[in-house]
Amino acid sequence: MPLKVAAFIACLVGLLQGPQALAAREKVDVHVYINDSCLLADEPWYMPPAPKTGDEEMTPKFLPLLGVVIGKLAELLVNHEIQGKVKQMKSGADRKDTRYATTQEMNLYRADLQAAPLLHINGRLGCMTIVAARLKAGADCRAAYVPKQLDPATMQLPQDQWKTLRTDGSLENQLRRANICVDGNAWAAYEARFEFSKDGTAYRLRDAGYRINSLLTTDDKHAKRSALYTLKISEPAATDQLQVLSSTWVKLGTVSAGAASKGSPDAAAPWLRVPPLGPEARRAYDEKTGAQQQLAGEIDALKRAMARNQRVIQGLDQRIAAASDDVAEGLKQERTKTAVQIEVQSAQLDARNEELAALPHEPLEFMPVEIEVAVTETESEKKSELALADIVGDTGSTFATALGSQVSDMISRSVKASDLIPISAADSPELAHARAGYFDALVDTQTEAANADSQSRLAAAKLRYNDARRSLGLDPIP
Repeated sequence: MPLKVAAFIACLVGLLQGPQALAAREKVDVHVYINDSCLLADEPWYMPPAPKTGDEEMTPKFLPLLGVVIGKLAELLVNHEIQGKVKQMKSGADRKDTRYATTQEMNLYRADLQAAPLLHINGRLGCMTIVAARLKAGADCRAAYVPKQLDPATMQLPQDQWKTLRTDGSLENQLRRANICVDGNAWAAYEARFEFSKDGTAYRLRDAGYRINSLLTTDDKHAKRSALYTLKISEPAATDQLQVLSSTWVKLGTVSAGAASKGSPDAAAPWLRVPPLGPEARRAYDEKTGAQQQLAGEIDALKRAMARNQRVIQGLDQRIAAASDDVAEGLKQERTKTAVQIEVQSAQLDARNEELAALPHEPLEFMPVEIEVAVTETESEKKSELALADIVGDTGSTFATALGSQVSDMISRSVKASDLIPISAADSPELAHARAGYFDALVDTQTEAANADSQSRLAAAKLRYNDARRSLGLDPIP
């Protein structure tokens, strides 16, 4: 009888504690960081400096041996308790097996203004780090970070055989390098790299590894869960609801407390289209870079005109060499006229380049979007598939089905500032063609004697250019 009573009491205590344990698990804080490199997977190796000779003291600083410098982190999350905008983005009801995180606003595109305006995918979209942990507000823990010091005895070995001398290899210590200060122990961290096509029009996520101290949905140390995380890119809309532009995901397979992985190089989500520049962002880009676009258009047109005139001179030189004296004299006059045009065009090109150099060169960012990340742990792979369908919803239609052979040209590394790839998001082919035709006609009127024909060509080219601009919602040029 006493055994039965004890068993009954234990069962009753378990029932009473169950909801409380579940409630505690529902308050797991999830934070997301975007950087040009991964915080954990790209943690650098460090080598301590050699001791100084004589009376000099050894410096306590460590020198990076093979590493990536952390840029300015974009923290994309408050915590899953703040549900205001998260609820606007989720496709279904709140899931008990899912923890959500959301951003405020970040810009999807960046314009480089060092020369002619070039639009790129924002370079911060290199790697996403998801951290499930309670953080210390306002703390600075970088000084407490213990570097991954290389054991000199392994330095001559291949990199995958290097060993470290540090005694603190915890997840919490790794996060201190990025000044992510964990209060207590972190539950888990997951990472995924953004991969972009060479033309910047398609992207996907690739698993870069994880460290799981404990599962997010249960305290059971022996439990196993099928884990995945999803990402949604959304654009603010006129209503309270956000317009989902694209969704992607990473499947981790079966995980448990204590599990760790360095990533799955062969496993990646399908290629998806990068959300194109929206109408409002396109207008903002056109307005803020209008002066640069005008000068860049004239510069390109002057270069094309000079190249054409150089070909004309080469042709005239060949004809002059084979012509009779009287014909050669007329050809020489034509050659002199063309050479004068080249000099005029060269002077104008120098002036336009100086004007462009005098304009502001600070990069600009466009197209604010919000990103939602959801981490899901289910009891089976089948439930994981159902959860994925529920969370992603109808945004699977954004698959890049027209990529074809371009897939073989995709890059497979994190995006860094030096790797930014110009894309044609700001110009449709029709707009680009009409724009070039307009500036060619404009340059002709500036470098040749004005006549009715040149003015007529300019008017017609301007009309075609403005028609192309109106079709994209842009204001016509005056």
